[in-house]
Amino acid sequence: MKNIFKIGTLFIATLIAVHSCKPDLNLVNPQELSTDTYYKTADQLEGAIIPAYEALIGRVQGGYARSFYYELLAPGDDFNHTFKWEPMYYDTYNTPSSDGMLAGTWKDMWNGVFASNLAISKISEFTGPIDPARKSRMLGEAYFLRGVFYLHLGMMFGETIPLIDKPVTSDADYYSSNSQKGQIYALITSDLAKAADLLPLRSALYANAAFKGRATKGSAQAYLAKAYLYRPILELGQPANFAGAEAELKKVIDSKEYQLVSAYKDNFSEATENNAESVFEVQMFNGPGWLGDDLSCSWRWQEIGMFDGTGGAWWNLAPNKKTYDEFETGDPRKFMTLWCDNGAKFTQIDGTVTDYVYWMSKLATNKDLYGTRKYCPDVQVSDFDNGINDRLIRYADVLLMYAECLNEKSDIAGAKQYINMVRSRANNVVPSEQPSLWYQHSPGTIPDVDGLLAQNITKNGVPLNNIKSIIVHERFVELAGEYLRYFDLLRWGMADAKWLEPLKAIGWTQRAMYYPFPQAELDNNKNLRGNAMNN
Repeated sequence: MKNIFKIGTLFIATLIAVHSCKPDLNLVNPQELSTDTYYKTADQLEGAIIPAYEALIGRVQGGYARSFYYELLAPGDDFNHTFKWEPMYYDTYNTPSSDGMLAGTWKDMWNGVFASNLAISKISEFTGPIDPARKSRMLGEAYFLRGVFYLHLGMMFGETIPLIDKPVTSDADYYSSNSQKGQIYALITSDLAKAADLLPLRSALYANAAFKGRATKGSAQAYLAKAYLYRPILELGQPANFAGAEAELKKVIDSKEYQLVSAYKDNFSEATENNAESVFEVQMFNGPGWLGDDLSCSWRWQEIGMFDGTGGAWWNLAPNKKTYDEFETGDPRKFMTLWCDNGAKFTQIDGTVTDYVYWMSKLATNKDLYGTRKYCPDVQVSDFDNGINDRLIRYADVLLMYAECLNEKSDIAGAKQYINMVRSRANNVVPSEQPSLWYQHSPGTIPDVDGLLAQNITKNGVPLNNIKSIIVHERFVELAGEYLRYFDLLRWGMADAKWLEPLKAIGWTQRAMYYPFPQAELDNNKNLRGNAMNN
């Protein structure tokens, strides 16, 4: 699947480039590749979907290849920039509209929308011979991907981004104005609902190994539930749709298509990608290119993984003391998430086995920060890039979102059940871990929800004495470094301002809720107005 994405993307990119170079004449060359002449067979239609998947990584590294692990993690209260990157605007709520990385994200996400729109159009209009199930599956993938791109754009830039839901056919189509209130949220939820209806179950799709890693019915249902919970971000002033989210999450759970893997760390390694816990992940592939030249890999381990001074790592963004302190005593997840004291060792490419004492001896400053072991190999690779897939939705996330929905309707017993599933897995012995780590041979010791309530402890100023606070805590530790913390605090804070306090304490304001529209886009499109950060 990873190689199919890469080859397909390069082909379609060539097709689009050739088409864009045509002179503006009323001539048609039937031998010329174009979006009008190419999509004539079912196999060619498959190629229409691939560029949309690739846009999640990004042709200009504006997606999960690079930009996202800064733009989605840095605004939260769980990560800080290091001395290696001063200033890092994403961490201080001062990102200027001229920021190049942000412009790359805007470009790649709209590339994804463009590719999705083209795929929806060509698949919907196709009248040639094709198996109906195949056509439904391809159309479902296209709707899913467009919904996911608009979800990312809405989360990052707000609800006034343009609404473009058909292929661009004229110059005028490039100069869309701002969408109206509620339109983006409606499109996202509509697209994901259509995808959920059209896509097959994971077991049916993955029976063909070539489709492993593609979107499934469960992927669409889980993302639709997330969109319902993110409504306060995607449509300001509107509450989360807990009932809608609960219904979709229950479908995922009742499908029996997913389960928590025994070893928590298997969710972040290349050898265990697309496992039973994976609901949707970005398919990475590390080829022979350098610094992102493959258009299919990530720099994450190099830039936010190991400490500066070890293994040639850059260490531009790091988990902070708050993240370290959030983990309970006896929780093995701390050591599978962080490079920290009493944790795992890192082997450099020269064979040197390094530990926390070594890392601190090589580190000039910021010794109160940590490394991110998630998605970082334990043994240094010879390339700055790596091919570890980013898991965007895991079954653990599904269970915790479901517990949150149940708690909202005062089903406390039900909420406890699903939180306990996640906490119980955290205690599992992990035989595949480094032998020096205690949980490689002994279980973790964190209690179930009732035991945690009985302890009446406080973490980072939040007493864990009610189910909502325990859900907030559990999402913090289970999903640390997985791009969710900032947006969790935002969506909760829209309903209860106390959850915005951790962000306000580090400089957040309502004005800085979204990133600004890129100035180059506003200069080019006079029909478009920026958001509050552009003023």
